[in-house]
This record gives sequence, structure tokens and C-alpha cells, in this order.
Amino acid sequence: MRTKYIWLIPLLLILQVSVTRAQNPVKMGKLKSPKLTEVSGIVSSYANNSLFWVHNDSGDKANIYLIDSLADLKATVHLEGINVVDAEDIASLMIDGVPHLLLADMGNNLRNRDTLSLFLFKEPVLDKLNASYTVARKDILEIRYRYQDKRRDAEALFVDPLDNMVYIISKRDFRSTLFRLSISDRARSTVQELFPLMQLPLTFVTAADIRQDGRYIAVKNLTSIFIWKRDENQDIISALKRPYVQVPYEIEPQGEAICFDRNKRRFYTISERPFGLDSYLYAYEY
Repeated sequence: MRTKYIWLIPLLLILQVSVTRAQNPVKMGKLKSPKLTEVSGIVSSYANNSLFWVHNDSGDKANIYLIDSLADLKATVHLEGINVVDAEDIASLMIDGVPHLLLADMGNNLRNRDTLSLFLFKEPVLDKLNASYTVARKDILEIRYRYQDKRRDAEALFVDPLDNMVYIISKRDFRSTLFRLSISDRARSTVQELFPLMQLPLTFVTAADIRQDGRYIAVKNLTSIFIWKRDENQDIISALKRPYVQVPYEIEPQGEAICFDRNKRRFYTISERPFGLDSYLYAYEY
């Protein structure tokens, strides 16, 4: 999301009916790299839980970046031969025991794109001696989709670890709407049409994640974080129809990214840097 939407923060503060007093999250580190000014997605690495994959939104090339728990840049990875218009989230998943990443080129602020794309590739295995890598085009799968009812903007997705179905949450609807798509071999060969599954009792969603065991789902907008607990083998829709817990949140300059820790009962947030404001990697207990 571009900085022109920063004015929405005061409005959302008024509209949000149950904003709670912020707790004191752990400030892990300050984002300093000039390459990372508009971070809009984050996910913890399968290879090392103390490292995180992040990306910028519109304006960057097809890159993802590896940062550590102090928010220091460790490596840049370029996705060869693809065009990313507005990447808004990133997710992780296991396929046949191999860690993969899913980069979502799904930003659509002006609703001028009919078909959107997800890019699936193996999580890069990095050499500590190098700081720049490339994922070959042949190793990247593009999954295309469109919304059945109308063009939409979205900035949040997660992948259910129980069946690897992808869930997308719209942003600019009065009530953010949930959609689902498949990354199966058959689904990769066509443009999938997504149908609304349900509406959430919140709006302007900017990020989402699911814990690696599938038991907790986190969704955030610019002012609040919501967590749903999911019973064992419960489907996603049934879980999201249950009451949520609103987690006290330290409002960031333009917070558009959230992810769960893989080992501890923590989640992390990080922000864009509008107008040159500072951005920190925060850790929360839940």
C-alpha cells in the first residue's frame, strides 16, 4: 500500500469499536537497509526460525529479502524472469516435505487488474558467504486467479498447513471477504475464479498468517490484531466464524505485515517506512 493511505489511520481508530490499550511488545531491531522502505509481507524461515523473509510492495523488482531478528538485511533474492506489479504478502508451506514460499502479487489499489498472480518456489537455501541470489525462472510456478464477482484489492493471505489451500482476505470491502484457491498441478494450468466464502467482522485488512500447526489464525488491519483459535481438524471457515481475541497492538507507521514464530508462542509485526519514519521488528506473546 502506498503512503497516500496513511490518512486512513485516524479514521480506522474512530471506526474500530474495540481498540484495546497497547501492550509493550519486544522491540527486536530497527529496519535500516535502504532497500527495505515499504515492507508489506513477512514470514519466518523454515531453515532458521530466527530469520525472516520479507518483501516490498509496488515499486520494487521481483525480489525477496532475508532479515535476522535484529531486522538487519542478510541477503537479497531475485526471482528471475517474472514481473511483480504490487506484492502484498508472502506465505510459507511444505510440499512433499520441502519448504516453499508463496509471493502474492495481489495488490490492486485502483482495481485495474482483472487477473492476479501468486508465485510459488522452493525456499532458497543460502550460502552465508553470499548476499545476493537468484531463483531461476524455471523453478518458479505462477498461479493466476481472478475474482468471480468484481475486481478487488487484497493484502493478506495464508496457506492452511493441513491441506495447502490458499486463503486470501480482501482489503477495501466494508467487511473484508475471504476467498480460497488451490495450488494443485491442475489449478496451475488455468486462471482460477474465486468466489466469496464469508465476510469477517472487520475491514481494511493488511496482513494475515496461520501458525505452522494450523491451530491459530492471525489477521491485522492498520490499527488492530485479531486471533482466532482453531480446533483440531476444524475447517478454516468454521474457525473464522468463532469469536476472535483482539490482541493489544503497538500501532506502527504503516503496519502491513504479520507472521507467527515457528517454535515459541509469539508473532511478529513490521511496518513500511512512510515519510522516512522508523520501522521496527516487534515480537508479541499471545
